[in-house]
Order: sequence, then C-alpha cells, then structure tokens
Amino acid sequence: TGTTSGTTSTAQTRGHTRKTDTPPSGEGKDTAPQPVETLLAALIGCEGATADFVARMLRTKIRSIDFELEASRDPQGAAHLPVDAPAPAVSRLTRIWGVANVSIDAESIDADDATIEKIGRIVHERCPVANMVVASGCALDIEWRRAEL
Repeated sequence: TGTTSGTTSTAQTRGHTRKTDTPPSGEGKDTAPQPVETLLAALIGCEGATADFVARMLRTKIRSIDFELEASRDPQGAAHLPVDAPAPAVSRLTRIWGVANVSIDAESIDADDATIEKIGRIVHERCPVANMVVASGCALDIEWRRAEL
C-alpha cells in the first residue's frame, strides 16, 4: 500500500516503509531516493539474492557482490512538453550498465572467472527485476567479474 503527496511517496510492504522523492530540480524536496534510483536498488537486491541462490546450486559460496550501476534515459520521453502531446521518445530507461564485483568465500577459492561469468549469465536469466527491465526495452549490460583478492 502507499500514498503520494506532491513528489513524495511512501509505500508499506510487510511492515517495511520505503519513501521516494525527487530533487528540487524536479520540484521535490530530495527527502528520499528518486523512484528510478529505487528501481536500481531493487535490481541490485534481486540480482544479489538470485546470485546467492545460483552460486549455492553451483556449489560456490559468494561472500559479497559490489554493484556499480548507472542508467540513462532519453529526456525527450517523460519530460517532453506539452504533456498532452505525443512524446518523441519512449518514457523509460534506455540502458543500465556497470559491474558486479563478486567476492568469493575462501572455501570456494577455486571458482574462476568463467564461474563468475556463468553465475552472472544465469542471474540475468532468472532475476525477475532484470527480466522486467529487459522486457521494457531497456538494455541491461552488467559485467560480472571476480573481485580482486
């Protein structure tokens, strides 16, 4: 459930509360992450949880994953004026890119780069948030690599 006042939204799920807002440039007060930033956080969370499951099934133990993601969109989509005229571009993210630096637990020290790449490939196939992003037409280009020891 949730409510919105101006540019600030508050949502509750299973006793947890999340807020979003926009910066002053978007007429907000910058009291919380922007909705798109929350989407990227959801992608990180979903890919991380999916990676943990996939790695366990492949008998590899992940200690942690450090994600560094960026996103782009065509400003002619959502911000095109006048708002009642067709926009010249779609209103969505067009690309999400970055890296997932995977730290392996000491007991999985023999996991090589190919294992990490395989985990990343399976994660992109199995992660519901990643699949929704791709189905929207957004390019998803996250390089999975083993973190330096």
